[in-house]
Amino acid sequence: MFENIYNQIYYIGIQTMRYGKRFFKGLWALMLKPLKTIATLVFTLFILIDKFALKTFHEIVNEIKDLVEDTRKVSDKLTQAKVEGNWFKKFSAYVKKANLRYRKAFVYVLNFALPIVAFVILLNVATLWADTTFALEVNYNDKTIGYVQNEEVYKEARELAFDRLDISAASSVVTDDGKETELIGEAQYKIKAVKLSQINDASEICDKLIENSDSKITNACGIYIDNQFVCAVKNETDALSVFDSILAEHETDEENAVVSFVENIEYVQGLYPDNESTVKDAAFLSEKLNSKKSEARYYTVQAGDTVSQIAQKFGMKSSQIFNLNPSLKENIYIGQQILLSNEVNFLRVQTTKTETRRVEIPYKTVEIKTDKLYIGDKKTVTKGANGVQEVTELVTYIDGVRVSTKEVSRTTISEPRDQKVQVGTKKNNYSSGAIVSGGGRLLWPTVGAYSVSSGYGRRNFGDGWHAGIDIVRPGGSTGCTVVAAESGTVTFAGWYGSGGNTVIIKHSGGLSTMYNHMRNGSLRVYSGQKVVRGQAIGQIGATGFVTGAHLHFEVKVNGRNVNPMNYLKR
Repeated sequence: MFENIYNQIYYIGIQTMRYGKRFFKGLWALMLKPLKTIATLVFTLFILIDKFALKTFHEIVNEIKDLVEDTRKVSDKLTQAKVEGNWFKKFSAYVKKANLRYRKAFVYVLNFALPIVAFVILLNVATLWADTTFALEVNYNDKTIGYVQNEEVYKEARELAFDRLDISAASSVVTDDGKETELIGEAQYKIKAVKLSQINDASEICDKLIENSDSKITNACGIYIDNQFVCAVKNETDALSVFDSILAEHETDEENAVVSFVENIEYVQGLYPDNESTVKDAAFLSEKLNSKKSEARYYTVQAGDTVSQIAQKFGMKSSQIFNLNPSLKENIYIGQQILLSNEVNFLRVQTTKTETRRVEIPYKTVEIKTDKLYIGDKKTVTKGANGVQEVTELVTYIDGVRVSTKEVSRTTISEPRDQKVQVGTKKNNYSSGAIVSGGGRLLWPTVGAYSVSSGYGRRNFGDGWHAGIDIVRPGGSTGCTVVAAESGTVTFAGWYGSGGNTVIIKHSGGLSTMYNHMRNGSLRVYSGQKVVRGQAIGQIGATGFVTGAHLHFEVKVNGRNVNPMNYLKR
């Protein structure tokens, strides 16, 4: 059975190969037919182009070859004709003959040469116009003084001339014939095609206007500060030396300091009126630059004035007034002088430099809960320490006054060390269990001291009335912890006359408690603080009027003393 299956598979494979070969052979033959057709068409097209389209080209090439050959032959004959004296006649005859014989060659060459020549001409024209533009020709006093792009340039030049001549637009002069005319009048314009290099700016036109005006002029260096004309100096070197001397006064030995002027300084070389009001010497320039633009402004404090009111009155901020007056305090007095603005120099000097300073990084306090301490007790385990950072800043001073600061970098020198504090969680369980008037319970106010050395009421031996009880510990009471007998709000914490260090706590229901004679430095609460029942508030001591260490404990209901023992039970 397996042999029959094998024979069948073998037969199918042989037949598949045979018919597959025939199929691909027929397919290849079918694909070759259009390729052969295309190749035949391309070859036929090439023959036709060569026969008809390139026929003229071949003919012209042959004509050019013949022309070159004939030219070489004719050159010898022309040389001979030159000797005989009839060179031009012979040359004309040869040209005429060549034109008739080689007409196609000449036409073909011209068809190529003429577009090339036209392109070259077009290129030259484009190059010529690329450097040419239309502009306004400025005619002033019947003279062409330049070319400008538009009328605004002339107007700007005219304003510059007014500035240099120190005159206004309305200024005029009287001519020889008695007529009044403007010193610098309007110009006439014409549109002209000029090269770009011929276009003038406002400064050049300004020089031409002054040159053609009726003023006496000279060549000098104009000094402009923030676009405002100051004066002209004939020697620019003298002007520069004045500015350099001002900067030199503010130079420092610090390598990173950069000294410059706040205002924009310009030196404009040109024509200026040669008169005393315009052209100055270096001494005048130095005096002018070292003068004050405005004086310092002060305000005299009146009755009822405050710093904020003064700032509001003059459109300032309180911080600005404090910056201008470093020693100024909130409390000001009548007649006091307060600086509102510093004096301003005519020319201000700016110094920019990098400065470093160290700042502290505050430490954090980490609380660690522990049942070894009672609630309200705290103990510092690790003392905190601030870290240190070095801050680099770019600082700007104007005339010695610090005006701005920009932080550049910040480097940590030392990290802060956290302060670790243990906070007590242990509850005080010394409760009397006695029923308080009104239904509450009071906690025994001390830890470790349970003896009452003096009770509530009249004392023996005529010592008067005792408004509370004195609690002690046999063998010594100093240092025993004092706790709040009930939750409430501390209304007093401090020195209480003969009671020494005292704490008073107000509870609900009109109830209050007082704790006297506590140890110096042991108070752990402050006035206004909320406390909870059993919270440590201090330690037994012997402050105030006492004969020994004990806690004097009082209870009041609606402001009247009551016997604490009615509220406490040991």
